[in-house]
Amino acid sequence: MLRIAYLLVVAGIMFSCSDKKEGSSTAESADLVPITQEGVLFYANNVDKAFEMAKEQNKPVFLEVYSESCHVCQSFIPIFKDQKVSDFYNQSFLNYKIEVNSPEFQSFILGRNIFVPSLPLLLYLDENKNVVHLGVIEPDAEKLVEQGKIALDPKQRAASMKQRFLDGEKSSQFLIDFAMFSRVTMDTAMNRKAMEIYASQQPQSSYTSEANFLAIQKLLMDVDNPMGTYFINNLPVYKKLYDPALVKNVAENLVMSSLYSGFGSAYDSKKILQIRDYLIKSEIDQQVARNRVLLPLINAYFKENSPVKATTLVNTHITQVPLKVTDYLYIIRYFNEKSPDASYLSSAQNWFTNAMNMVQTNSTDEVDLYYELAVAYKRANNKAEALKNAEKALSIARAIRSETIKVENLIRGLQ
Repeated sequence: MLRIAYLLVVAGIMFSCSDKKEGSSTAESADLVPITQEGVLFYANNVDKAFEMAKEQNKPVFLEVYSESCHVCQSFIPIFKDQKVSDFYNQSFLNYKIEVNSPEFQSFILGRNIFVPSLPLLLYLDENKNVVHLGVIEPDAEKLVEQGKIALDPKQRAASMKQRFLDGEKSSQFLIDFAMFSRVTMDTAMNRKAMEIYASQQPQSSYTSEANFLAIQKLLMDVDNPMGTYFINNLPVYKKLYDPALVKNVAENLVMSSLYSGFGSAYDSKKILQIRDYLIKSEIDQQVARNRVLLPLINAYFKENSPVKATTLVNTHITQVPLKVTDYLYIIRYFNEKSPDASYLSSAQNWFTNAMNMVQTNSTDEVDLYYELAVAYKRANNKAEALKNAEKALSIARAIRSETIKVENLIRGLQ
């Protein structure tokens, strides 16, 4: 499915979806019409109708995720016009295209938690819109037909890899293929297991090889994988071998994907501080690195029943970064909701004062600030001050004709 040799051709930083335009699926009234006149018959602009048509024709769906500006995508155009390719795909699949800047990329690709590591991404889906196979191949007619045939075979296609892996299949190429499929389908647990075994099969002396740097770039999700840790701790070596800007981006992506993964949510404070140091090693500005780990570190301190450390962290942060009213409001609310105790109250009073020096008088922000301070006092069992601030919030809310239900409920609970 995914030959390392071809990955070397399409090497590049992991495709980022964060800057794509927000959007929903195309209008329900949009007609499903072919967008190609020769070769493989591709449809676009209504993915739901495409799957309806595929069900009617008892066909799976072949879906190309592409970009108009992608030169590799352009190189597939003549391949899709090849007679062997078009005969096979038109007979075997309902063929569909999604451009990365289209609303359907947001609603269907990202909406179904499909990760796009590079373009074009060739996906094969069943009638229930599940990805059963993928192709990351060079623009070659024979190989494109071969991938289509594999996708039609339940025993060979990528969806069978998990069971084959559990049954003991562990060749390096299989692990690469399985790790890629797991990455695209967002099966983080399986990706990590596959890459752990793959790393164990590679001598450390080969970690800097072109193939393994590419595996780090395209497949690795866990900075604690032996290849990932070696990479982060030896970035100068990689920068001598490869484009320094690419190495920096790969390092940043690897560290951040670890921090904000499901397993990253279980990191303790010591590990998060190490992640911060990894970001700094990756040449991320020190303050930016501190900002990125701020919330995970606060959460770790809460889980470790160390709210004082969390409060100290925020108070230090305030001296380093200018905050807005909404930032202070968010912090107070977050501590109100998450802190294991009310030891943060005196700091919350300071955060409140800082925000009040900037807040617009008679605004919803002012209401919310008094409300959150009242909640903080309530958590500290100071009902008198809690009631005083809640009544102030209610007075302002009524004056500006804002929502009063939550404030009234708080007051009732204090009386």
